[in-house]
Amino acid sequence: MNVGASTSCFYPLETEKALSRVIDLGFKKTEIFFNTSSELEPSFVKEMKREADDNGVRVLSVHPFSSALENNCIFGEYQRRYEDFIGLYEKHCHAAALLGAKVVVIHGALDRRKIALPDELYFERFMSLVEIGKREGVLVCQENVDRFKSQHIDFMKRMRAALGSDFHMVFDIKQSIRAGYEPFDFLDEFKNEIAHVHLSDNRLPEADCIAPGRGSFDFKRLFETLDNADYRGDYVIEIYSKGVDVAEELKLSKRFFENM
Repeated sequence: MNVGASTSCFYPLETEKALSRVIDLGFKKTEIFFNTSSELEPSFVKEMKREADDNGVRVLSVHPFSSALENNCIFGEYQRRYEDFIGLYEKHCHAAALLGAKVVVIHGALDRRKIALPDELYFERFMSLVEIGKREGVLVCQENVDRFKSQHIDFMKRMRAALGSDFHMVFDIKQSIRAGYEPFDFLDEFKNEIAHVHLSDNRLPEADCIAPGRGSFDFKRLFETLDNADYRGDYVIEIYSKGVDVAEELKLSKRFFENM
């Protein structure tokens, strides 16, 4: 099984250095997690693309650094703020296109807000992101994220009904667990709309995000379920560096998947 690794695994290492670490570990696929606006400048993005190409690495996806802003700046009630910030997503989608990536990952709005955001407005705003992605030839995808509206299967079903064929999902194992959902409930419901997968393992109840191969998650079932749904997307390891030697953990996971 040929899986990739996200540069976010090495946060807070600078993005270009994180890409070099992923390359040095022998991964041939990656997700770029941008960390600030200057990294979206074409000169920076093209240098990242050059390094990836020179090492035979394919950039699969882009994760905006502005996920923490989306709740108020894209999915908020204040129209002018939305108009001021939407350009940041034009830059992310353009960066994805320059890198040859096919997916841009969106977190969206928090689940609990002082002022409830109507689903209709959420879906309208998300469609504006989808249209930006279309102009650049990339898929803008909703990730299931703990504490966000997208943590709920029922919300995602309403979103799918509203967006139709424009609904695409990034499935994240650890986020499903943290939200209190059995991951395969999400997977079985949305297997035909999933465009990208974030991989992690778990050993519950003490650990909900560890390196694949360290826990008990049924990866064989995951791959079989998506294979049977004619899945054409990719798989990327996304774990966190705090408290672990993330390079060694990624080495372990790489061997784990190669031996499956």
